[in-house]
Amino acid sequence: MALTVAADAFKQFDRLSFVVRRPARAGLGGEHRSRRPSPSTEFVDYRPYQPGDDFRRVDWNVYGRLGSLQVKVTEGRQRLEVVVLLDCSSSMDAGTPDKLSFAADVVAALAYIGMARADSVRVLCLGKDTPSANFGPFGRRSRMPELVAGLKRIAPVGAVDLNAAIDTCLDAASRQTLVVVVSDLLTRDGIAGGLEALQARLADVVVVHVVSPDELEPRLSGEVELVDAETNGVLELGVSLETLAAYRARLAAWLEERASECRIRGIRYARVRTDRPLNMVVLDDLRQSGVLR
Repeated sequence: MALTVAADAFKQFDRLSFVVRRPARAGLGGEHRSRRPSPSTEFVDYRPYQPGDDFRRVDWNVYGRLGSLQVKVTEGRQRLEVVVLLDCSSSMDAGTPDKLSFAADVVAALAYIGMARADSVRVLCLGKDTPSANFGPFGRRSRMPELVAGLKRIAPVGAVDLNAAIDTCLDAASRQTLVVVVSDLLTRDGIAGGLEALQARLADVVVVHVVSPDELEPRLSGEVELVDAETNGVLELGVSLETLAAYRARLAAWLEERASECRIRGIRYARVRTDRPLNMVVLDDLRQSGVLR
């Protein structure tokens, strides 16, 4: 069973919503806030009048008090399409707790937040050639039990080329599509190719990087046998203090490379540990990373 959190545990996320960097466009109405000013009734702020502005948006009371033309800025609403890509490669099955179960909990929480705002949510499990599982689209919280049941059935699928899987799993995205990649990012060549493929489809992209404390702080000593989770390759290794120091240095460099791949492309990046409670990951880590508010 991949999912470990009960469905009613997500109610604590009712007030959250996704932060989107794309402007809202006309279409089906949702409850997700857009950063684009639009002619609605929800007041946000004032700004000075500019030639071409609609005089109906001028606040004449402010003009009477201050003698300056100030335009009311309001906030539009949009129905957002959220696509969550869950890495189901066998490396995600490692760690205590295992990364795949933890990631499934995060995916369920993100889906709940989208459904609570009437967004359209899809979950795709990345496989070798095509998605190993496909859930949604969901638009209301009443569909949450269906998603929870589906996530409980997911399983690791072996080695996955993340760049190819990301590139081929998604049709052309619109400017109202938010794509969230949830993965341990363990791939030989990084995920720059996959990220650029998503951006070429005009998607707004977020990367949630799942890491295990076993990876960050390995408790190994003496002669050990390491088995590759995806290829079953075996490496015999003598672990010393020098070995662990070299590992930590290389890991720190690798983590920075993954974050840099996102940063230089303007993609939001959040690194989350599997030993953190889900509510802290969602309410603290993902909000601080600008993914949620």
